[in-house]
Amino acid sequence: MQRHPYDLIPELAGLATYADAARIGYSVDENVQRLLRYHWIERRLMASLVARLTGEPIWELKCAFALHQWLHAEHVDALRERISEMRNPVPSLDTSPDPGIDALLDDVFGEARTSRELVAAVYDVAYPALAADYREHLATINPLVDHPTRRILRSALADLEEGMAWGARALDALAGAVSAERAPSPSPSFHPRRDERFHGLYNFDFPPHVVYNAHGIPADERNLALLCKRTLEMDVPEMMASFMTERVDQPWEFYRDYSRQLWDEARHAMMGSVALEARGIDWKREIPLNVSFALRLNLHAKPVERQMMLFAIEQSLMPADTGKRFEYETARAAGDELSAHFHDYDWADEVLHSQIGRRALKREGITSEEARGRAVGVHEKTWAALDRYRHLDAQQAWWGPFVRKALGHESAVGDADLGPINIFSE
Repeated sequence: MQRHPYDLIPELAGLATYADAARIGYSVDENVQRLLRYHWIERRLMASLVARLTGEPIWELKCAFALHQWLHAEHVDALRERISEMRNPVPSLDTSPDPGIDALLDDVFGEARTSRELVAAVYDVAYPALAADYREHLATINPLVDHPTRRILRSALADLEEGMAWGARALDALAGAVSAERAPSPSPSFHPRRDERFHGLYNFDFPPHVVYNAHGIPADERNLALLCKRTLEMDVPEMMASFMTERVDQPWEFYRDYSRQLWDEARHAMMGSVALEARGIDWKREIPLNVSFALRLNLHAKPVERQMMLFAIEQSLMPADTGKRFEYETARAAGDELSAHFHDYDWADEVLHSQIGRRALKREGITSEEARGRAVGVHEKTWAALDRYRHLDAQQAWWGPFVRKALGHESAVGDADLGPINIFSE
């Protein structure tokens, strides 16, 4: 048969050949049953990483858990939508489709006590098993009739493969670590931890909280304070992980939205660390990245109170003269293009976070005004609770020597006593 030149154009939009698209794949019912299983595994993986983030001492693992829990949330969201497109009424998406899945995952994670054991359980056991399921599914389904599922699984598989590659490198590094500190149990701990490279976890006086917007302080010192504040921001995901785990009765939208915010807040801490690294600052050892925010809220406030506190802080960052616009303009005034770039995106993220908090509290029947009012009381009672931890670290003044080393000149703050710094902030 003579072929027309147009016949040389890849057929079927490039998805498959006519022969490949002629094969019989999973039926809709078979497909849905498998997707329900994948959906639940992804959701359990997300929840497990969130639950272990706060008590995980190793900074690099916190960063990875923050990213990967959000990727799982994205997979879950896409799978939920696909399942709902194929079945009406929609099957239950908030209960396990098979108790055996939960028992298996409980076994996998239940034995993970050390950081290395947890990384191995997730990235060397759970991820490869799920990736194998996705590859088998993709090899079986018809690439044309079930293209929507194919697209979702290919994207999820790419994320899993990147996660496994990261996990392999992390396991190699952890194998050479001297310490293998064990948590007291595999149950989640919401007492925030840091590894041995850090100090001053309970040194709660943090001058950057007031220096960044203090009058009479030059822009370069205020910008340095901002970078310290950004790096300290890991205590926000450490706090969020607690209420995301403890609030087990919420609609999926609650976990999806806060999963995104948790990842954003971790990214902000990572932005700060990148900017400090670019300056040659050994931020892990030179800055006392205390755990006061997550510590006082996780252990001394109810889950919904933590949500209100988070929302109230996000709202306090909106005014142009003191909030995120001011921080961006401070970085620009300091002539720090990298800091300005980071704070440009930090500003955009915080607008989204304010919307997330408002939606979540509205479902609780809590107005924005009520949340801000109640947050003041939460702040005061939890700040007072820090007194029981101050003895664990010397409350040392560190800002002056740090500025001298980082900027090459004396701090404009001088020897002024800035503490105790009781402010409404992260």
